[in-house]
Amino acid sequence: MRCFSVVVFCLTLAGCSTAPAPSSEKAATEVKQDELKKYDLHGEVLRLDKEGKTVVVKHQAIGDWMGAMTMEFPVKDPADFAKLQEGKPVEATVFVQGASYWVGDVKTEPAQK
Repeated sequence: MRCFSVVVFCLTLAGCSTAPAPSSEKAATEVKQDELKKYDLHGEVLRLDKEGKTVVVKHQAIGDWMGAMTMEFPVKDPADFAKLQEGKPVEATVFVQGASYWVGDVKTEPAQK
């Protein structure tokens, strides 16, 4: 009977254990995925989609986020979208948060070098 009681006690303790806490490395990775990153965008506006509020830009490399290419970007702010003109150079900021990205802070005049 005593042996049976010890086995029941051990099984009860095993059933009460909690799941291990997530490692600090995993928690840090999850925080970084939601971190807002900003990159300078330099390129040329090829096309505007007023309905979808998107712009197609032929751009230079965007920091360490993306190489030079032509791609479509959403533009969240209507005031920024209004500044864009097809066939014109564009300087703006690409905002990246997790898997989402968009263009903002559109400049109407090129920055002076």
